[in-house]
Amino acid sequence: MSSNSLAFDVNSESDVFNSIYVDGDGVVLKQATIVRWLSLSNLLESIDLSYENLRLVLSKSTNSKQAFKLIKINVDGLKDLICLLSVFKDVCILVQTGTRPSLHMAYIAMNKLERHLSGTDADENGESITIDDRHEGTEFFRRRLLQLLRTMFTFDEKHLAAAVLHPLYRRLTFASTYSKTIAHSYIRQQIDEILRLNSQEQVTSSEPSKKNHKSMEDQFADPDDVGGIDSIDMVLTTIVKNDELDKYLRMNIEDIYKQSNPLSFWKHHQHKFPRLSLLARRLFSIPVTSAAVERSFSAAGLAVTERRSSLNPDTVNDILFVRSIQNLLEQNPHFFS
Repeated sequence: MSSNSLAFDVNSESDVFNSIYVDGDGVVLKQATIVRWLSLSNLLESIDLSYENLRLVLSKSTNSKQAFKLIKINVDGLKDLICLLSVFKDVCILVQTGTRPSLHMAYIAMNKLERHLSGTDADENGESITIDDRHEGTEFFRRRLLQLLRTMFTFDEKHLAAAVLHPLYRRLTFASTYSKTIAHSYIRQQIDEILRLNSQEQVTSSEPSKKNHKSMEDQFADPDDVGGIDSIDMVLTTIVKNDELDKYLRMNIEDIYKQSNPLSFWKHHQHKFPRLSLLARRLFSIPVTSAAVERSFSAAGLAVTERRSSLNPDTVNDILFVRSIQNLLEQNPHFFS
């Protein structure tokens, strides 16, 4: 299936064709644009759903060139490409969420894409299934896409750490032993940093003690209880930091916390895991993509037009805030209840 065989989708006749498709209970053809690659998937789906109506309309058209291009389309290859790109489309929609933590979704997305491009997937019940391609050329696209995926994207330690700190993915079942080691090492390193910062803050905030003259015997005595506790904490840093992560990995998590948003779990367990909960809040404040930020800039561009160019910046912020709350309530009407 050559790229030229799909050229009719951008012709000026598309509006006329679409009106005929709709009248014939067909699906409106959609155009593909370079800046929005998801539109290619939408284009292929619309061609597949409207193929018979499209063939009927073009057979009556005076433009025989377009009808010839339609005949050249391999329907089996078209369906395979739709199936191949459908998971990319689903993954893109998933990671572009702007209402909940998303950094851990890199772990989900990469595993989903790798399994799909390897020819396996999971059904609605989570059972592994094998994808049977209709066209022999689809295997080439699978291998090439899998090669590009592994070349262009590698897991960052923050991606893996965020997955560990999500109750649903904490064991990294679909990650290699090496990736698990990287994630655990990063988490322990960050906990060590938190302990060090807390110790420095305690030293800075404490009042300087008065220097009393000490005898030789006093010079080698144990420090006061407060200082002693601090020093013991510093010596046992390794034990403390291992305790939180190990306890978290070994604990039984209630089903109520096994949900898409991990922050509710850390909110209710911040006293049990004070350092891990702080690290979780830091990591989950990082979006996995810039889609939400780009949407905000786009919304700001719509709010500040030539007619409203003198809006106060605070007013623009208020407009964007109200808009985000409105979108949130449309998705979840009981969010504040």
